[in-house]
Amino acid sequence: MQQRLCHLTTLALLSLCSLTAFANTPVSYEGKTLTYCVDPDWMPYEAIRDGTHVGISADYLALVAKKTGLEFSLLRTESWVQTLQLLQSGDCMLSPLLNRSATREQYLHFSQVYFRAPNVLVSLRQQPFLQTMENIGSRSLAVPEGYRLLEHIQRYYPQTPIVLVENETAGLHAVADGKADLFIGSLYSINRQIQQETLYQLKVAGWLGLEDELRFGVVTAHQPILTAINQALADITEAEHVAIYQKWSRIKVPEVVNYTLMWQLGAAALALILLLAAWNYRSRYFYLRLQEKNRQLEQTRTELEAAVQKLEFLSNHDPLTHLYNRNHFDNNLRAAQQRAAQAQQAFSLALIDIDLFKQINDTHGHTIGDAILRELAQILSTEVREQDQVTRWGGEEFVIFCQHTTLAEVKALCDRVAAAIKRHSFSHNINLTCSFGVAEQQDNEDLLHCFERADKALYQAKQAGRNQICIA
Repeated sequence: MQQRLCHLTTLALLSLCSLTAFANTPVSYEGKTLTYCVDPDWMPYEAIRDGTHVGISADYLALVAKKTGLEFSLLRTESWVQTLQLLQSGDCMLSPLLNRSATREQYLHFSQVYFRAPNVLVSLRQQPFLQTMENIGSRSLAVPEGYRLLEHIQRYYPQTPIVLVENETAGLHAVADGKADLFIGSLYSINRQIQQETLYQLKVAGWLGLEDELRFGVVTAHQPILTAINQALADITEAEHVAIYQKWSRIKVPEVVNYTLMWQLGAAALALILLLAAWNYRSRYFYLRLQEKNRQLEQTRTELEAAVQKLEFLSNHDPLTHLYNRNHFDNNLRAAQQRAAQAQQAFSLALIDIDLFKQINDTHGHTIGDAILRELAQILSTEVREQDQVTRWGGEEFVIFCQHTTLAEVKALCDRVAAAIKRHSFSHNINLTCSFGVAEQQDNEDLLHCFERADKALYQAKQAGRNQICIA
């Protein structure tokens, strides 16, 4: 037994000495080839084509190899899941372009971030613009297996129905074929896939706050090379970053007309009378090109102005109902609180919730559900007074913010709205009812507390059988 303990102790000391020498010897990889794996089908970021590594990560890997003197050898894989398996087993030493996640940190160490990209939601064109993950409701979401996004969705949106797909191409086709309502992925690769696969029935339907922060990932046994990799990444110039981005981006930049060359050609043509006809033709050609470029630039400017106006509208309005959104309500609530404190003016709130709305979606589908929301929004906008503000709080909930209004007045307003809902003939002859929670701001009461009291009153209306008005 003592001999065995001595033997194990000796082995442990030898291993510790070996690891210490390995970590402190910066030239230990000199003359050695480092195997690496990539996602075989994730353009423009990276892919394997005819056995060769191509894409953004290939260009960055070449720069790192040049700046460090390290040699890299591609270990080909058939899928991203297989790449992760080889990294986890240690058969592959590193991967040059991936996101950090809690699962991957168990077997990988990461470099500094060297490329960022936004993630977006994709749907069919006839679907509404959802803006954020909070608005997808019970819609199903296609996510590639093994992607960091899958971990994020399962952690922060556990109720979202997930459809696992092999890669981004399969995810986009799942939405196009009706197998999933939405797909989530990187904007740059999605743009490329939609063009290559001619999936023009798809559109970007929203933005995910989480963006790709892409790095090198190195297995634990080879962590010491991260020092050299991080130094090489820090030495990459802005011009080198821009050159790689422009090489793989799909943005078309209008060419700049070379006026100097144009005048030189014109002077030469004037001097050579025999080439006058050719010069006229060439001048006409460049003139038409210039006109076309000017037209393109003007069109681009108009589109950008329209996009800015749309984004400004969406920042304060709900895209489905065109009512004010929660962001506008929060900002307006703070401003109203300040005015109320100065002028000693009271406010009232009415919270409205559609009764059994989930049953409507489950029975008739989200398209009919969206139509119901738009119709109710129109009723609210028609029935409220000019000084009142209507907000879509989220899902099937709405808020009416009434300034200089007593409890009796806001109760009368809710009665008027309820009567209008009862009179209205909704889509598919759905008999729609709503529950109301009403509260008036008390003396020296914070508006947020008033909102909480109105919310409790709404809950009481629901518990009491729905289709009624409860006062806080």
